[in-house]
Amino acid sequence: MDSILNEYGVLGSLLIDPSLFPEAAELPDDVFSSLPLQAVFRAMRHQYEESGGFDALTVRAEAGRNCTDVSDRLLTGLMDTTPTTANLDAYISAVKEAALARSLRKIGEELMTAEHDPTDALGRAQEALQRLTEENTRGDSQTLSAALTQLGHRVSEQVGGRVPCVASGLLRFDKLLGGGFINGGLHIIGARPAVGKTALALQIALNAARNGVKVLYLSLEMSGEDCSARLVGNIGGLSSARLMFGGRLTDNEYMRFAEGTTELSALPIVFNNRTGMNVRQVEVLAYREKPGLLIVDHLGLLEPPEARLSLYETATRNSRALKLLAMRLNIPILCLCQLNRAAASDRSGSFRATMANLRESGAIEQDADTVTLLHNPPCATDDLMESPSLLELWLDKNRRGATGHVDATFYKVTGRVTA
Repeated sequence: MDSILNEYGVLGSLLIDPSLFPEAAELPDDVFSSLPLQAVFRAMRHQYEESGGFDALTVRAEAGRNCTDVSDRLLTGLMDTTPTTANLDAYISAVKEAALARSLRKIGEELMTAEHDPTDALGRAQEALQRLTEENTRGDSQTLSAALTQLGHRVSEQVGGRVPCVASGLLRFDKLLGGGFINGGLHIIGARPAVGKTALALQIALNAARNGVKVLYLSLEMSGEDCSARLVGNIGGLSSARLMFGGRLTDNEYMRFAEGTTELSALPIVFNNRTGMNVRQVEVLAYREKPGLLIVDHLGLLEPPEARLSLYETATRNSRALKLLAMRLNIPILCLCQLNRAAASDRSGSFRATMANLRESGAIEQDADTVTLLHNPPCATDDLMESPSLLELWLDKNRRGATGHVDATFYKVTGRVTA
């Protein structure tokens, strides 16, 4: 009875919150003990892989076509039986153990009835036990031969012109990175407020999109319209504030605005349509859009995955989840991050932050493949918005290469960054 309740708990949790499906994605269908439950899970998997989501109605329709025992009452019962989705990990573990126990019981029953040919039965049992052992430890290890095969595949792709990274479009910075932001990596850009994090991220998004990379840009503090205004301003050499609040444009400004919108409309950039998001909703959107580069602006605004978590625990969990998402999708995830008060308290502008100044959690530094900290040293033209300013990009961590810094030029009015 408990095993059935745990199976209901897994499927009920997924129906209540489909964004949790990646946590159960590795379960085989036959881990569920009945054909209707297997049909429900298969329908969930198919719809999630196709569209990045599902609901009770779509699952009912597809599963019902494949198994007549799937009914509205069954799906309602799955959700009503599940008290909370917070215990999904526990339900999954219990379901795996129950499925293993069923398999072992079946082997035992075959041995008990093998009086006429016990040797043959023992051989079949050993094979079955070996198969179970492999299935329950699959993914826990990788042979050197398999790793070398993957490496050979990567090298051959590079020989064919396919690089395992997304270039930032800032040539000197890409050279320091070793080519760009590595696929499967979490890449942090940290800075004090108003230094240029968002401008740099939008510049990287624009450069990547121009190279044919689909970019999913998740801004948790600006609307898609605001981000678009910044990009149009970048392309057309206009102030985004002028576009949003400046009133009537001159003929020249309108011409540059039209040129900017024409180019931008052809680029593969997608924005989120909601500001309050947690990491599971980010995962669902990423699976649906299948981008080549995901940018999150910024980490501190991601909502906690569970209620009552501290800021430290929230940052730690979200950082790890983004890293795992990057590895599963095999794309770079660029995540902006605020610095703590020690860095923000310096009013002279001479203080250069280090990784110790990343806000809330040391796990960010640990999970990141690269950490780039921005520094805007004081200069005589800082008060002149029209004048370009120096923006230092300090690559303080690079898991696969050298560290160092690159001097970039930041045009504050248009938001353009070059290096």
